[in-house]
Amino acid sequence: MSCNYRGDNFLESDKSFATSLHLISLFEAPILIFGIYIIWKKTPKLMEKVKFPIIVLHLICTWGDIFVSVLSTPVFLFPVTAGYPLGVLYYVMPTWLLCYLGYATLGHSLRSKFSKNRSEYVDRLKKELKHVEKAWLSFDGWEAKYMDKSIYAIFIYYVENFQRKSALLGIECVEGSATAANVGKLVMRMLDLYCIDKSKVLGAVTDAGSNIVAFLDRNELFHSHCSAHVLSLIIKKSAQITHIKELIAKVNRCAAFLSRSKVERGKFRERSSMLNIHGRPPLPFSDTRWGGALLLAEAFLNHYQSLSATPALQDYLMNADDLAALKKYVNVMKPFLEALNSAESDNSFCSEVLVQFSHLSNYASSLEQRSALGRCLSNETKSRYDSYVENDALLMSTYLDARFAYLPGILQRTRWEFIENSIQLYCDSIHVLNQTATGPPPKKPTLEESSFSQFVQSKRVSSHGSSVQAEMSNYKAIVLSGRPALDSSPLLFWHAHRDRFPILQKMGQHFLACTQSSAIVERLFSVCGCIVNNSRRNRMKSSTLNLHLLNASLATLQAKNEAGEMNEYDECEQSDSESEENRHEEISGEFNDDIFEEALARAMTI
Repeated sequence: MSCNYRGDNFLESDKSFATSLHLISLFEAPILIFGIYIIWKKTPKLMEKVKFPIIVLHLICTWGDIFVSVLSTPVFLFPVTAGYPLGVLYYVMPTWLLCYLGYATLGHSLRSKFSKNRSEYVDRLKKELKHVEKAWLSFDGWEAKYMDKSIYAIFIYYVENFQRKSALLGIECVEGSATAANVGKLVMRMLDLYCIDKSKVLGAVTDAGSNIVAFLDRNELFHSHCSAHVLSLIIKKSAQITHIKELIAKVNRCAAFLSRSKVERGKFRERSSMLNIHGRPPLPFSDTRWGGALLLAEAFLNHYQSLSATPALQDYLMNADDLAALKKYVNVMKPFLEALNSAESDNSFCSEVLVQFSHLSNYASSLEQRSALGRCLSNETKSRYDSYVENDALLMSTYLDARFAYLPGILQRTRWEFIENSIQLYCDSIHVLNQTATGPPPKKPTLEESSFSQFVQSKRVSSHGSSVQAEMSNYKAIVLSGRPALDSSPLLFWHAHRDRFPILQKMGQHFLACTQSSAIVERLFSVCGCIVNNSRRNRMKSSTLNLHLLNASLATLQAKNEAGEMNEYDECEQSDSESEENRHEEISGEFNDDIFEEALARAMTI
């Protein structure tokens, strides 16, 4: 049935009913305002704890409720079947202007709130980063599925009061293609936004993307290859061995069936619960998930008893030989999976990379080299280990970690004396002053002092190199006599010996600010990247996109800090991991929307 612009043929009964709803909704705003007034007067202590942004959010929602239910009904609710509004503004302005007014005011209110959140965050972080001596970056790019844009998230790591801290600098789109020059412009723009001098940045921990590596090389910055990414490449290589690849394919078929059938997935969960089997079910991981093939195989074996008890999954079970082979593969790969979990932790230090790969190389060489898996792991691990040993930043950070300094056999053919020379050169290049943070200032020379005392004093000031050598000699003696606990923070050692090693403790804070991996960036994209992966939002402007992503990520980080360690965002697996970017598209954009809307709702209360 057609309907003209003003809806002249709209049924009178429907008009009367809608008008009644309009009159009822008209009293909603006064009642809400009166309720807030009563709460404010009767419970002042309660209202003192309510943040002002929450009240602003209530007012924005109230305006939206009134606009939809009173001023524009039923244009917003039934734009096709209704045809014209029943609100009071119907007699004042045309329908198109009315709709524009509603969308514009609501959109402006939300955008203003997001912009305010971002400005406050930038100002607060500027003050925190003002006195930072040296820092490391961690950044990576993500290409939207439906958008011709590359989005980069940038984190900064630094040490304050011998405690490592991290902060999100921003999430923005690269102007043009993601070349080294354009990525560099984006990074420099973010550093300028927070008034961070380029000379304060030592390097970055990222993947081995050619554009990122080229940018770091051009600016003479250290590059630490993300160890989680390297371990994932080794695991991926092992999963491509012929007989293992066939086993993984069978596991994938079972996981695909579970992801497609909601009914069978529910029955499977019931059986797992009855059998007291916990852990992540064997559902497909995202293609970009580090070590996804190995994790899926482990989940498959963990829930194999539940799979066997589910009638619909009988076709996906393995025979005895295949099952034994899969168990052997997962068991052999356990040290690599443990190393991957350690690298993904935000509490890891880059000084652990060489020691970890030394352990893995030793383990891989002990495997049966006549098997394809043993040869693959041995060759791949040794190749990665060799490249890491040539990294100056990792060598110096390992030396400055009292847990691992002067350990025999972890540097291959590299000698600790070589690292000591690098430490000496670094101290000379940055002119680290041999001064303690506490204690009385040095005495100023007086005119009465003899020429001999002035000569000795000048030698003491110019003996910077020898003082570094003395500190390294004392440091070696302390380390060899007793090391800190393996699970302790290496920064605690330098805090305890800050007066004894004024130069080395500064270097320790410089190089131990870096982590093993860029997992924090990957987790961030897992949480808020869904907004740009949705075809319904593929025309959003870059500025609006940046505000949405930044506010959602800030809200997520705030929720993590308030709740403590939330198991590294749990990779969005809080709802049984059904949102793992299902390759079979059983789960559509609605679930991703729910995750993102939750984050935005939290952002409104920041």
